[in-house]
Amino acid sequence: MNITSILWTKTFGPNVRFFADGDVGGDGGGGGGEPTWHADHQYFADNPDAVKAFSKYGDANEAFKGAHEAIKKIGEPYRLPKSMAKLNDEQRAEFYSGIAKLRGAPANPEGYDLKVPDGVVVDDEAVGEFKMLCHKQGKTKAEAQDMLNLQLAMVGRLNARRETAIKEMTAKNAEQFAKEVGGDQNAVLRTGWVKEYLQSKCFGEDGEPDKDVWEAFQKRIMFEDRIIELPLLRALSEAAQHFRGQGGAPMGNMAAAAPAGALSYPEMKK
Repeated sequence: MNITSILWTKTFGPNVRFFADGDVGGDGGGGGGEPTWHADHQYFADNPDAVKAFSKYGDANEAFKGAHEAIKKIGEPYRLPKSMAKLNDEQRAEFYSGIAKLRGAPANPEGYDLKVPDGVVVDDEAVGEFKMLCHKQGKTKAEAQDMLNLQLAMVGRLNARRETAIKEMTAKNAEQFAKEVGGDQNAVLRTGWVKEYLQSKCFGEDGEPDKDVWEAFQKRIMFEDRIIELPLLRALSEAAQHFRGQGGAPMGNMAAAAPAGALSYPEMKK
């Protein structure tokens, strides 16, 4: 009885009906006075709250029955669904929500405090979508951070491979261009003319050559101060030479010097 009483007091919780002092009586006790079946027990002498809780029972047998039911209820294991397919959408959502809560997932997407390494630029909208996905899947903060770190690492490796490929292609094209124009010195000279020529075509909103427009454009066509694509060098080499006034113009026209306001490489000046 002592063990059962202890378990009852510690575990039955809010399901116990407490009585005010002087207003106790068992549901099955049959009388308005306080039962005395536990009056001489040492456990109850030291636990006045237990006296109130167990006074709802008329005798020890009723107390044993109540404690037994409480122990069975608390000791019953949680059973996972045998098949998620048998659950409706609401039950399935409740199940996953409960699992996520138990695992410590944030209550909303804003609860994910993700850390981005210094120097890495990310899109705020994409990060917001990523947080929503993590919340939908019930990810913890640590899991979300691990997923983001993995994604950033993959993007970094892809960018590194792309940069290596572009570097190799640029070097190969520069070597081929040098062969076609008579050596490295001529290749460097003609490449400079092409860059100046392209600069002169990068106009701003006012119709004048604009340094910012050029800088944005060169990121797409140049690598380490060299033009990436060999066809672009071939196509513009002659036109750039005429632009600089360094050779005969096509169709028998006279060579024309660079017009006033043209840009000088690498600085762009109006």
